Amino acid sequence: MTAEAELRQQLADVCRVLFRLHLVDYMGHPSVRVPGTDRVLIKPRHSVRIRAQDQIAPDDMATIDLDGNHLAGEHAPPGERFIHTAMYRARPDVQAIVHTHQPLATVMSIADAPILPVLHVEGELVEKPVPMWPHAMLVTTPELGADLASTLGQHRVVLLQGHGVASAAETLGEAALQAIHLEHLAEANWRVRAMGREPHVIPLEELQQRAATGVGWEVRWAYYRQLAGCDD
Repeated sequence: MTAEAELRQQLADVCRVLFRLHLVDYMGHPSVRVPGTDRVLIKPRHSVRIRAQDQIAPDDMATIDLDGNHLAGEHAPPGERFIHTAMYRARPDVQAIVHTHQPLATVMSIADAPILPVLHVEGELVEKPVPMWPHAMLVTTPELGADLASTLGQHRVVLLQGHGVASAAETLGEAALQAIHLEHLAEANWRVRAMGREPHVIPLEELQQRAATGVGWEVRWAYYRQLAGCDD
């Protein structure tokens, strides 16, 4: 399998995992840079042909450049491809991006409620407050993408108010896992607040102690791939 074919398969796996976890439906999209190029592979725009994301195949992926131009692929790229292109331009360290409409993280953005580090495995993701882009607009221009990328800054995740989440990482597995972990944290924060209580925040030194002794992201991502039947 060529390097690009492997990336296409990884995109299909991410679509499948996030769909099975109810973090995407027919909307939302992951992408990945093709190493050594200015090309990006991205899940195509939803249509009568591109529907539930657990049915999207590696060959369905679209290829775009960093200006958002559609270079190759039968299916058009998503209108919000500028989420991806702008972040790649702003962050040379980022090789993969996932945009979801995951429910509880989005609810927290609507309430302008902080997603605090309350879970020992996932809490490391939000040691620093999660930034929020205070708009529900579709990111359909380079200018809007650049503004969102500026809000992300050097963080790994950003909330889009009333719209969803963008997660940026060095690999597709990490980007997807960050979205999963953010949803776990959002749910825990929401449940505690629904009880009428204030969440107990895990101190930084305890988060760092767990991170230093825990398993790597690859182990957790392998579990979610197995859960979604990616190895079948």
